[in-house]
Amino acid sequence: MGEVVQLTVRVGITCNRVGSENRLSQAYVGAVAKTGAVPLLIPVCGTPRLWRKTAEAADALLLSGGGDPDAVHYGEEAMPAQGRVQPERDGMEIYLARYALQTGMPVLGICRGAQIMAIAAGGKLWQDLAGIEKIQHDQRAPRNYPIHRVTVREGSLLFRITGKKVLRVNSLHHQAIRFPGRGMSVSAAAADGIIEAVEMPGHPFALGVQWHPEWLCRKFSHAAALFAALYRAAKQRKKENSGKKTLW
Repeated sequence: MGEVVQLTVRVGITCNRVGSENRLSQAYVGAVAKTGAVPLLIPVCGTPRLWRKTAEAADALLLSGGGDPDAVHYGEEAMPAQGRVQPERDGMEIYLARYALQTGMPVLGICRGAQIMAIAAGGKLWQDLAGIEKIQHDQRAPRNYPIHRVTVREGSLLFRITGKKVLRVNSLHHQAIRFPGRGMSVSAAAADGIIEAVEMPGHPFALGVQWHPEWLCRKFSHAAALFAALYRAAKQRKKENSGKKTLW
């Protein structure tokens, strides 16, 4: 019989850089920990060599929300409405997103994280939704309050996870995905046509959502289901890569 080991799943969560500090909302940590996974915080620092080692230490990747990615990464000049950018964070997260997409590492992108996934696949963003949006995308409501609905494409990964054609979600963004990138498809949109979720068919688990399920998962099952699905995908990948008999 093979060696029996306890399977420990580690989900790497990218941090935000605020001045000289790395920060991350407890909402992300709590949502990941509730699934049984160990949250592995990824600071904004280092070089591609360190980023790769960090990725290899995790079983899945969660690209967190935050400020605007620099438009230079999708071939555009920054418009006046683009917010303050974080060059080091942009570089690190685009590298990690490409690593996950190319290696089959499970990845969940949230808000900015979904946009980073699209950029990593060669996509583009709307730098500002002013004049384009017809519903409230930067909500004037508590973070844990769902402000608008999104329609989910049947047959998509998002549909299989949630089992729902329509979700009500929170919305805290002024930018959005314009083109999802090579190999990625749109899996949900808002009533005004703004892309709300993207995924990569053929990848074990690559999903980006424009809303913030970490603030909804205590009350809404469709939000908690995203983190549970990430955990299951990470556990499966770890099992396949371990080469040992595992105790579930």
